[in-house]
Amino acid sequence: MNWLLILSMVLLALLALVMVLWFGVRQRAQQLTRLDVNRELYAQRQEELSQEFADGLLSEEAYQGALTELDKRFVSENSELEQLQERAIGRGIWLPAVFIVVLAAVGYSLFGSWNQQQYADEARRALPTLAQQVLSDQNAAPSPQQLELFALGLRQRLQQDDGDAMAWMLYARAATALQQFEQALAAYEKAYAMDNERPAILLGYAQLLINVGGAEQLQQAARLLSQLLRIDPRNIDGLSLTGAVAYQRGDYQQAVQAWQLLEQLLPADDPRADAIAQALADAQQQLDGSAQTLTVTVQLSESMQNQLPADATLFVYVKAVDGAPMPAAVVRQVVSDFPVTIQLSDAQAMLPDYKMSQLNQWQVEARISTDDRIEIGAGDLGAEPKVVAADSNVEVELIIDRAL
Repeated sequence: MNWLLILSMVLLALLALVMVLWFGVRQRAQQLTRLDVNRELYAQRQEELSQEFADGLLSEEAYQGALTELDKRFVSENSELEQLQERAIGRGIWLPAVFIVVLAAVGYSLFGSWNQQQYADEARRALPTLAQQVLSDQNAAPSPQQLELFALGLRQRLQQDDGDAMAWMLYARAATALQQFEQALAAYEKAYAMDNERPAILLGYAQLLINVGGAEQLQQAARLLSQLLRIDPRNIDGLSLTGAVAYQRGDYQQAVQAWQLLEQLLPADDPRADAIAQALADAQQQLDGSAQTLTVTVQLSESMQNQLPADATLFVYVKAVDGAPMPAAVVRQVVSDFPVTIQLSDAQAMLPDYKMSQLNQWQVEARISTDDRIEIGAGDLGAEPKVVAADSNVEVELIIDRAL
């Protein structure tokens, strides 16, 4: 079907071109014919005047005056004729021009609609298989292209029958993976309204709110996690996130309680055990008032307001002034409004044996990523780094004011 559309458009384009060329040649031929007739009449009148002068019917003065008048009339008539022909050509070209424009619009509509319909049909056909991959935690995770196809197919289904809580949760997961956070939040809200006791919905919704960041989102995430733990008090992921949210909100007592219970539930060989032990130790230090903390307020300059990408990812991190480029602590969160205030400590260490507390000085940096990766990429925005002495309760302000 695709090659037939292409062939049709090519033939129609050639037809339009032939129409333009034929009309232009035809009008030009008509113009030349009328000009030739005018020249013949001019020459004939010249001969008549010469004969009348020779026969003594015209004086020298009358003869020259008649020739001058004839020349003027010849030039005037030719000029008027050319203007009339130009207007006629303009009117004639208008129809083929309109035809070509309409042809282009219809062709684009046909191709665009056909391609979109083909992609939509493919999405609907692939939906059952892709749903299995998204729902289960298989090793063969879906690719971004498969996720886009799955999200399109599922969105069409939800538009038709409004779906159920599970369908909206699956769509929210796909949108989150595609970094379509606004759509993901709306989908989780819909799923939660349909079923507010399903642990998977409560957990996924809370996790997305934490990633989006902001005090209001953290408060909402805390409520969802509290509801989750009432339903399932031993939910490992729920306890882990509860501790993280409490820590970010400065409720170190709740963070310690959540992580202590989590530590008891985790098997000794669980790969998360070391990270939980580290986070618990840091929360306990915060509770005791002995931990080193760095509070960073990030501002966005006026010159960068129009360059802020949608669903921007903010990275705030601490590095050694001279030494390894690896951050000793890093916080990543999606932002849309500034200023943003973030707290860094050993709890945000990337490696268990490389922490902020091991450094004498902190180089504090902030960067907005366009591709959700910590490595600098094209289009990223950044702030001038600041170096401060490692101490307790340090505060730093950074201003995003440059393209990297």
